[in-house]
Amino acid sequence: MGKRQRDCVDCGGPVGIIGRQRCGRCLSLKEAAVKAPCPGCGKKRVLQAGTGRCITCSRICTECGHPVRSPEVTLCRDCARKARKRAAQQPCPRCGRPGYLREATGWCGSCSRPRQPKDPPRVCDGCGQLRPHAGHGLCSACWQRRPERPFVAGENLIAGLADPPAWLGELIGHLAAGHSPARACTLIGQLGRLLDDERLNHPQALLERARLPGRSMGPLARGLEIFFTERGLALATDHTERLAAGRRRRRIEAVPEPLRPAAEDFNTFLLRSRERARRAGTVPRADVTLDIKLSTLRDLSQHVCARGKRDWALVDVHDIETFLAAQPKNRPRRLQIARQFFRFAKNHKLVLVDPTSGLSAKAAKGFIGQTLTLDQQRRLFDGPPTRPSTRTRLCWASSPCCTAPPAARSATCD
Repeated sequence: MGKRQRDCVDCGGPVGIIGRQRCGRCLSLKEAAVKAPCPGCGKKRVLQAGTGRCITCSRICTECGHPVRSPEVTLCRDCARKARKRAAQQPCPRCGRPGYLREATGWCGSCSRPRQPKDPPRVCDGCGQLRPHAGHGLCSACWQRRPERPFVAGENLIAGLADPPAWLGELIGHLAAGHSPARACTLIGQLGRLLDDERLNHPQALLERARLPGRSMGPLARGLEIFFTERGLALATDHTERLAAGRRRRRIEAVPEPLRPAAEDFNTFLLRSRERARRAGTVPRADVTLDIKLSTLRDLSQHVCARGKRDWALVDVHDIETFLAAQPKNRPRRLQIARQFFRFAKNHKLVLVDPTSGLSAKAAKGFIGQTLTLDQQRRLFDGPPTRPSTRTRLCWASSPCCTAPPAARSATCD
């Protein structure tokens, strides 16, 4: 240590370097307090304010984010090489894409290569027209319609499998009979990929793997389900139940928010009633019946909310009458569904009074169309006819002119 210059401002010890305020011990303690473990390298360093890492880990490539050691470089080695290649590329005058232009042609490499010559068109053996050849002397359209294609593809599939299932040949015939040759070949190709994926090839497992996510299970899964269930090799999937549950969910979500809890409870009640009917051996409600009930309840809830009522307990007979009057021909069914819902709501203490109790589903008897007044009828019958057919159409069968012999009838009567 050199000559003492001053005392340390923290501990009072000697400071031997000109311009320093602290001794070496206090200075090292202050630096250690500022350091923290770096998230990049894990070492104790002074972290930068902008990146939260040490100064070495803060130098990263602007393209890929990999560390860069030199403070003068902004790109890593790989990104710098790619940048030099991009700088050397130019847009091709023919295709417009960036590439390395050839001196001989002035185009990029793909445009400079000679094209493979196409086969000249031939006369198709199937349709007899001069068209490009697709295979076996046929054009593309005739080749796609060739009925032997699915069976040839099935034979190739069976020959390529180490242990083909016993039912594979019959399944290929089933797919060929239910689809066009082109679609059957596509399905056989998908089936081959499923059989060759080193998984269990049991019919039930194969059917589950062939199903597509979404509302449609796919043509291959439908064909496999029909084939396996008819022969007792697998159980039917729950795809129909999934679609029905999705339809019910969409109808319930269309009910306005204040009235939706009661609609969900009514849906649960309908499903429980169907399960009880199945256990009892009676005829349960079909999915289409539940869809109709929930659709009617959705329309009723929207109608009630449009009239400014946000609670089922506020619905009265006038709301039900206006709802039924919107579709007069559908009045009996809509009234029956409304009665069932409000009967359920009253039993579960959602409403105090059933607004459908005094309504009738019978339509009014008699003629309800447009009629003429008495004055209009007198002018029509007594006035001079402008068209001879008018008096003929309005003539009653019981009038004297119609009951008279043909020779005695008037000129205006047939």
